[in-house]
Amino acid sequence: MSQAYSLQKRLLLNTSIVLVFFILAMSAVLLKSYESGIRQATFERLTAQFYGLLSAAELEEKDFLFIPEEPQIDQRFNQYASGLSALVFDETETLVWSSVSSEETNLKVPLTLPGEPKLYDLSLPDKEYFQFHFVTEWESEEGEIALYHFIVLENKRAYKQVVSAYRNKLLIWLGVLALSLLFVLFLVLRWTFKPMRKITHELSQVKKGIATKLGDNYPKEIQGLTDSINLFINNEREQSKRYKETLANLAHSLKTPLAVMQSALQNKVGNLELSKISKEQLERMNQIVGYQLQRATSGPKVMAAPFQIAPAINKLIAGLAKVYADKGIAIDSAIEKNLAININEGDLYEICGNLTDNACKWAKSRVFISTRQSDNNAIISIEDDGPGIPKQVQEAVLSRGKRLDETVEGQGIGMSVVKEIMEAYNAEIQIEKSAKLGGAQINLIFYTTK
Repeated sequence: MSQAYSLQKRLLLNTSIVLVFFILAMSAVLLKSYESGIRQATFERLTAQFYGLLSAAELEEKDFLFIPEEPQIDQRFNQYASGLSALVFDETETLVWSSVSSEETNLKVPLTLPGEPKLYDLSLPDKEYFQFHFVTEWESEEGEIALYHFIVLENKRAYKQVVSAYRNKLLIWLGVLALSLLFVLFLVLRWTFKPMRKITHELSQVKKGIATKLGDNYPKEIQGLTDSINLFINNEREQSKRYKETLANLAHSLKTPLAVMQSALQNKVGNLELSKISKEQLERMNQIVGYQLQRATSGPKVMAAPFQIAPAINKLIAGLAKVYADKGIAIDSAIEKNLAININEGDLYEICGNLTDNACKWAKSRVFISTRQSDNNAIISIEDDGPGIPKQVQEAVLSRGKRLDETVEGQGIGMSVVKEIMEAYNAEIQIEKSAKLGGAQINLIFYTTK
């Protein structure tokens, strides 16, 4: 498969095509304008030659127009094959006079009204001429009118030489201009696409492990692209890190159920008791494995669209209420119906599920979930009426594998998972004392303006 042209090559090729077309069109226009100018100058010059010839003519009789054989005007009329000649025809188109320089005498007189000078192109088998034609009216002493056709011919040889020289010079200069413009355009494109080459180089450095991300000094038009690439690179690293941490979490979490089963075997408990313990611990291990696999494969999706959280939280509350029905935990809520934040649904369940489950474990009888908006920020609060979380251990409970009380059921990873997801969304988690229930209150702050 052939490699596609780069953007720079595409622009150079397309611009070259447009430039060539423009140069050719401009050459045609300039050449046509130049030819028109020379033609107009020729018309004016031949008109002057005609008036000079007319000044030397005299009507002696009605049918006889006298013109000297060698009129004292332009001497080229008196030199054979000089390129400038004149002929005079009467109204019957009979030749009555021709200059010494005339090479062509058998001409067809064009139709022209008297008093209207015309310039024609005359093409003969071996020569080409400018043909000036003017019909004059002469009145004899008897008052009779006679018409005479004055024709002045000028060879086009000099005209063609001038036009050809102008054309060649024009094409040379326009060609030099086109090449100069292409060279300047090449330099401009090289400078314009320099950031793209920089991106390619830096991505190569990232691929080799020499660099960790793309730089920040890019034009604003592609800054969004480089930021997205950096975000993608960061997410890939985070995912790889999450896989490693998942294995560590899995190994750490499986230690406790394995230790319980090992202790039961060592203490040689009865078969019925051993079966019960094994069943409980195997179910617990299965839950741990399922949770860690889900966490490893999904991860935070930080580019999620706005998601209305009320239905998800209400569904979560309904499920946990059944789980903790025997404990007598009442889960109340005050969720704004239309509140939406940029978060993936699975991540929302992960965050609120872990925190609400912890609240139910520590609560005496009540758990309260509420939402509010403050300064364009969305805040989810989860409160309970348990013992609360002392300030000196608040940072510790967010660490991986840490539990506030080892006697309370749990693996010590829920709070750290919440922290990781919140950090991925550039959101904030706050722990304080609940003013309403007296226990712990955890606030999840999502900066909706970012």
